[in-house]
Amino acid sequence: MKPLTILLLGSALLAASPEAAHSSESTSKGRKLYRQHCSSCHTMTPPPAKAPPIIGLAHFYHKVFDDREVGVHHIMEFIANPEPGKSKLRAPAISRFGLMPAVKLTATELRTVAEWMWDQYDPAFTPPDCPE
Repeated sequence: MKPLTILLLGSALLAASPEAAHSSESTSKGRKLYRQHCSSCHTMTPPPAKAPPIIGLAHFYHKVFDDREVGVHHIMEFIANPEPGKSKLRAPAISRFGLMPAVKLTATELRTVAEWMWDQYDPAFTPPDCPE
């Protein structure tokens, strides 16, 4: 019984740590920025509205970038200045939806929403078939 008590107590302390609180706060701020600036075009999951769903974007960024910081940096740059050559999606996505407009956010907001988007990755998600 003691190991279980220690495990539960340790989990509670970890959840109350400053890092966990910061992570939760970042997630909340990222979600809020998504709702304010992205959700009118990007749904969270399929079917897409006016743009690819967030879960699909996270999927493709994880396929292209092994390193979280490199992936987040690329997402930040793309949101601030979208260009066809920078897109990491399959070509039909640009053909179908067009290129998104630049989103005017501060550097901190860009990082927050890019980190939040990166963290939406679900390894169980399978993107729909589409021609390359």
